[in-house]
Amino acid sequence: MNRIDDAALADLAAEANLAPSVHNTQPARWALDEEGRILLAVDLSRHLGVGDPTSRDMGLSCGAALEGMVMALAARGIGAAIDDLWTDNLLEWRPGYRLAARLRLTGENAAPPELSEWTTRRFTWRARFSPASPEQIERLEHWATQAADVRLAYGHDDLAFIASLNDRASLTIMRERAFRDELARWMRLSSRHPAYSTDGLNLTALQMGRLEGALVGHVLASPLFDIADRLGLGRALVAESAKTMTATACILFYRPEGESPIVSGQAFYRFWLGFTRFGLAGWPMAVLADLPLAAEALHQRFPLPPGHRLINVLRVGPAPTTVPKYRLPACDLLLSGEPA
Repeated sequence: MNRIDDAALADLAAEANLAPSVHNTQPARWALDEEGRILLAVDLSRHLGVGDPTSRDMGLSCGAALEGMVMALAARGIGAAIDDLWTDNLLEWRPGYRLAARLRLTGENAAPPELSEWTTRRFTWRARFSPASPEQIERLEHWATQAADVRLAYGHDDLAFIASLNDRASLTIMRERAFRDELARWMRLSSRHPAYSTDGLNLTALQMGRLEGALVGHVLASPLFDIADRLGLGRALVAESAKTMTATACILFYRPEGESPIVSGQAFYRFWLGFTRFGLAGWPMAVLADLPLAAEALHQRFPLPPGHRLINVLRVGPAPTTVPKYRLPACDLLLSGEPA
């Protein structure tokens, strides 16, 4: 059986951490137990208590990182079996952490998954998209018809519907001061922020200039947003319709109701890498799945299979340039020593 030491785990963790996470919080942490199994734990200090009260997004983020770990192991020819521990809610394993999953190394040679080569080329793109080529559109359409958890929305009318719904839903949630405060804590709106290059949403990821970032930070962290909203300017502050309308398509990603967020998160990472292969970037419009009224409006227009729920909606298209990923150093992703 293959054995993983701390140095190898650090390399694996860095690769796994290329996976997407809500607000780029990167909550997944890794450890080895006495039997050489890889443990996935959640750093609870990175939980979004307001935006993610049920911890679903935190679980999805860790599930995506778990899929990244499986792919990183497979790239080294190492197979692994997964024990999903999410529903056990193991909060006493180590103070400040929740044990989410366990990987048992099988000793079997694992063929590298086809999607693993795209992990370094996946990135988010918040600005306007470039026009897609006919080949990109054809490949995207073919992939969507073959996927079991994807619904493609494209064409002017469908994009306009989603763009308008996203703006309305965003305004609804941004009217909650507690949500804005939490979001502001994860925004790195100055290059002088100590975590600018390691986590959260910085100016590059948000496609903002320095002056725009300073203005946004001031408005979000003060009563100015409420004042502007009362003057009828709130929707203009959050509107992204113009950007959404440049997308090649919006993609609804759904999974079975009751599925563990760990499993859903694994599938979400594969889903995102699936369209990355076509030279497309994406921007999550998670509010469309998180806000019940918005999710219901989408379901009415784009019915999902019975027994499934909407996980996320992404607008996708070719980006004019690439955006670097900002990630924590590998040493910060490891938990050393035995839990108390």
